[in-house]
Amino acid sequence: MTSGVVLVFGDDTRSFLAIARALGRHGVRVHAAPTNMRSPALRCRYIAAIHDLPPWMGDGSEWETAVRALLRAVTFDLVIPCNETALLPMHRHRTQLSSLARLALPDERAMEILFDKHETRILASRLGVPIARGRLIRQDDTAAEITAELGLPIIVKPRRSYTLAGLPTREKVRTAENVNQLQKLLSGRNGEEMLVEQFFPGRGLGLSLLADRGRLLQVFQHNRVREDATGSYYRVSGSPCPALVSACQAIIASLNYTGLAMFEFRRSAEGKWVLLEVNARPWGSMALPLALGVDFPYRWFRLLVAGEESPPVDYREGVFGRNFALDLGATVSEFRSERRGPWNAASFTIHRALELLRPLTGREVHDVLVRDDIGPAVRELRDLVLRGLRRIGGRGPLVRAWARARVRSACRRPGQLRLLFVCHGNICRSPFAAALARRRFGEAGPIVESAGTLSRPGRPTPATGIRAALTQGIDLAAHRSAWLTREDAEAASLLIVFDEINRAAVFDRYPDLRAPVICLGDLTGEGAIADPIGGDLADFERAYARIAAGIDELSRLLFDHHRDEAATLPENDGGIPCSSPF
Repeated sequence: MTSGVVLVFGDDTRSFLAIARALGRHGVRVHAAPTNMRSPALRCRYIAAIHDLPPWMGDGSEWETAVRALLRAVTFDLVIPCNETALLPMHRHRTQLSSLARLALPDERAMEILFDKHETRILASRLGVPIARGRLIRQDDTAAEITAELGLPIIVKPRRSYTLAGLPTREKVRTAENVNQLQKLLSGRNGEEMLVEQFFPGRGLGLSLLADRGRLLQVFQHNRVREDATGSYYRVSGSPCPALVSACQAIIASLNYTGLAMFEFRRSAEGKWVLLEVNARPWGSMALPLALGVDFPYRWFRLLVAGEESPPVDYREGVFGRNFALDLGATVSEFRSERRGPWNAASFTIHRALELLRPLTGREVHDVLVRDDIGPAVRELRDLVLRGLRRIGGRGPLVRAWARARVRSACRRPGQLRLLFVCHGNICRSPFAAALARRRFGEAGPIVESAGTLSRPGRPTPATGIRAALTQGIDLAAHRSAWLTREDAEAASLLIVFDEINRAAVFDRYPDLRAPVICLGDLTGEGAIADPIGGDLADFERAYARIAAGIDELSRLLFDHHRDEAATLPENDGGIPCSSPF
């Protein structure tokens, strides 16, 4: 067993959970710094402590202060960021933090190149590594010109998946199937740097590696069986392709790279291939090599902490790795999206069901469900069941009655009534609802505020949202977004959200919150009010009309409660019940 203490930033059931398990099995004490305080991964038996740190936002000073305080309070042998939402802030403050603990970060040059898709393409091209035809989008580019140059379909990528200014939002890779779709993507750039690439037909695969000063210590290849734009959720181990290994070696050597990385490729049926991008951090499919004896996390730990290099190990090929929750969701979506006759539907269902027998033959492992640590899988299954039940019972008289009862409960809480409207970004739905509620209730009404679960304060309402709000007599031109703090959440008598995503985000961050939380649309029986961001004027007007209907119902409930309460109170000398509406 190995001694040591590690701080791991993250909370996902993919790379974070794999790292916590790998290090914990070797006796390393694992401390977690999550964002989602309800994540199933935090049920891992190998996590010794959980630290609630603020998100990085603004100039990052609050985040840096909290992290520095933690690093002074606990002596960590290594600090590991599992994703860019932690890695980029850590890189930004690496000078201040590296004096307190060893940071598992790529060096400056690797950060500049491997976290910039354009720079990665330039380096790969210089080294003779095949890449898809493509380039940066110019300001004067038109969809017609790009399609004439690269054909259709076209892949549109952000130059950087994450930026400090945009945290924690991930910019997505999108596919344009026609000129109109491409033109819409070009119009929605908002000044962001984007790339276009010619579509390369084939199947995705990943080559994972551990390197020390430009030398490969271990490689592992997985071939994607099912994937989406963010990665694979069902994959199979394969023999490393020598040509791909050589490509990785060339890039790693040119950067004198030390650490973990996963190179994403696409290979055609004819055997041709291109490099798509490089993830110079822990990757989502890490559970598969770990289950097959390729212990990337622990060997990485020993390399960085003790300078210890270990020889490469062989592994079984043809073993599948499944992320059950992601695969289940994708399977349901695929089944619903495809128009199938009875025979095809039955064939699809039987084929997917037979796949579930692979673990019995030893040919499949799961990202989350493992024998020595079942807590995360149990919690994930519980969450899946609860989400399914909410989806089934998301509307109807019982949900409406429950929401109304929560409003009445909030009215009975001591002190002045405080209503807090909460959506994702606090730039569209919640600021409009709060402004409309203030106008409806007047100065004698409750305290009304709004906030967002996205930690990006200071953003304005989009122009389309401002125009739509003006049709309801609400001016949002001066509004700037605010982040939902614990203090704001705990001070509220009632939190009012707009969909289940908002509700989950509130409790993910503050799982012990006691204030009642309702969905505004439940008061009218219509359910979730979709986020209109990115939509046209009609989308915003529909959302705002539904919000207005919800505010009408909320207003009626509050005044009805006041009337009922006032009827039970003694009259003062003037014959008027001694009660305030709120």
